[in-house]
Amino acid sequence: MNTASTSSILIASAALVAALGAAPACADSITVIADCDNTLIQPSPSELSLGLSHQIYVGRTGSNADQTIRRGLIRFPTAQIPIGSTVTSVQVNLYMSKGKGGAVTVALKRCLASWGEGLSFAFGGGGAPPEPNDATWTKRFWPSTSWTTPGGDFVPAASATRIVNPEGWYAFGSSAGLVADVQGWVNATETNFGWVVTGNETTPGTAKRFESHDTSAIPWKPTMTVVFTPPPPCVAADLNCNGTVDGDDLGTLLGQWGACAGCDADFNGDGVVDGDDLGALLGAWSS
Repeated sequence: MNTASTSSILIASAALVAALGAAPACADSITVIADCDNTLIQPSPSELSLGLSHQIYVGRTGSNADQTIRRGLIRFPTAQIPIGSTVTSVQVNLYMSKGKGGAVTVALKRCLASWGEGLSFAFGGGGAPPEPNDATWTKRFWPSTSWTTPGGDFVPAASATRIVNPEGWYAFGSSAGLVADVQGWVNATETNFGWVVTGNETTPGTAKRFESHDTSAIPWKPTMTVVFTPPPPCVAADLNCNGTVDGDDLGTLLGQWGACAGCDADFNGDGVVDGDDLGALLGAWSS
């Protein structure tokens, strides 16, 4: 091997070593508004929903609504958090705009199945006839897809709780439960079904009203703030970014062999994937 080739390999290898020794990623954070919400309304006797309502309701109503139960549904998007990130803090902020019956405990419980927000609308918590794809007490998607258990499928243990009473903002978390929930959704976005929001379901007249993402009062929209550490950048020779430099990466390099300006395997940036780049990859090979 001539001196020029040896020098090229050393330069490319030095770049890989620099990448391996890069400083760890710093913590980052995002705040997102809920992208879907609804209210599950215990039938009395008809199925009802509040897909496009400006509020969601939780707890047991008074005699004017037959003392039936309300459960909120709420979901926040997590796709903006890079896969491989480590979630360290989660806080959910809900604005309670009306409530009766004094202080009650409100809980967020991880939902176990997908559900819908249709076009049903009503002023107040009485509900309206469900529209296609609305969530109701018995249906995840009206009129044909049912919950396994009427009233929603969710983990019984609360991920976070908060005692609420006067009108105003309430922060839920950060808690180990919320962090675990969001970490799971970051790892597998398709499992993000949000939370079921429950209140006092025993005492009549204790239902609470929270503003939804459809509210016209923009400052009151529900939000979630997540603090996370992004995954470290990939080593240059780890072409599929799976944490190892191995035969898969070698196959990618050979597939780009030859003149290939801008290719991932052109480690030394000379516009050609050749022996110099192969030597650099082999120098970074995972043990």
